[in-house]
Amino acid sequence: MISRSVFRPRVLKSIEEMRDISWQWSDLHHRCPYATPFQRPEWLLPWIEAFSPQPMVAIAVRLENRLVGFAPFLMYRRESDIVLAFMGGGISDYLDVMVDPAYETQVVTSIQDALAGIPDWTLLELTDLPSGSAVLRAGSFETVGTEHDICSALSLPSLEAGPVENVPGKDALLHLFSKRQRANLRNARSRLRRMGEALIEIAVPETLPAFLDDLFRLHTTRWSQTGQAGILEDERIRDFHVRSAPLLLERGVLRLYRLRLGSRTLAVIYSLFERETVFCYMQGFDPEFGFCSPGTQLMFAVIEDAVRLGRRKFDFLRGQEAYKQHWHAVGEPTYCVQLARSVFYDRTSTYARIA
Repeated sequence: MISRSVFRPRVLKSIEEMRDISWQWSDLHHRCPYATPFQRPEWLLPWIEAFSPQPMVAIAVRLENRLVGFAPFLMYRRESDIVLAFMGGGISDYLDVMVDPAYETQVVTSIQDALAGIPDWTLLELTDLPSGSAVLRAGSFETVGTEHDICSALSLPSLEAGPVENVPGKDALLHLFSKRQRANLRNARSRLRRMGEALIEIAVPETLPAFLDDLFRLHTTRWSQTGQAGILEDERIRDFHVRSAPLLLERGVLRLYRLRLGSRTLAVIYSLFERETVFCYMQGFDPEFGFCSPGTQLMFAVIEDAVRLGRRKFDFLRGQEAYKQHWHAVGEPTYCVQLARSVFYDRTSTYARIA
């Protein structure tokens, strides 16, 4: 095992410092098997630009000249505490550090050492950790994770590649529904066909702004029907998506779908394709066309596309909306690590003596 002394943590306090390492950050993300789109620089740098968090204390860990760990933290006041937490909160369903799997224990320990040297914070609160996070396995954080929230995910069948409408075994997808739900889907498709020719489109750079406008409008309309504002009422969140979407699209991560009937958009789904998983991040549909279930029809098309592209998991992310249960999605917990500074010091010191 390589000695922990050769791993060099550095605290980054500005977005310029983080931009300077963005290509190494991307390379590290590629090497981390559990990293999600929410740890990408294309996600977090626009988040910083939109929300201007202060102070930032991202920790970059190097082995020689190679980036082997990255932990994007910030601090904020909450009542009597100064909380040290992850950047990206509020709009990211999974928050985490990134750790090169070849050096997991040493890198997590280096991050802990750097945290111990950061002044002022009184409470460490790491929420929305996925079950595969190195934080839950290594260093003095081990065994202190508690369940925090629930994300819902669906295992996808493996089907032969080819045009979606000709995929052998396509009925395997339909059987994700109950018999009654399959009948409802058939009826909804028939109603839509009677109204004209519907078209499913996927955003490209030239059409991305129009797709985002449709998403913002339909998502906001959907929430206003329930008497709630919805997340996109916040101008900073809309600004974040305008900044991040072109970067994610260029990387081949963002796939933004919409269902159109003539010149009218009936539904939009914002999804992130990362490794073998599709993250269904946001959707909106036109409530005037609820009788033909445009959201369900488009969701089915997105899942078909995911199978065609060889993805094995469809993650509906957090929230207990009823539509997720229609797909028989299985709940998967996320975790939280919460430690007062004094407890953190005690655990870190104990771990250092054992290690």
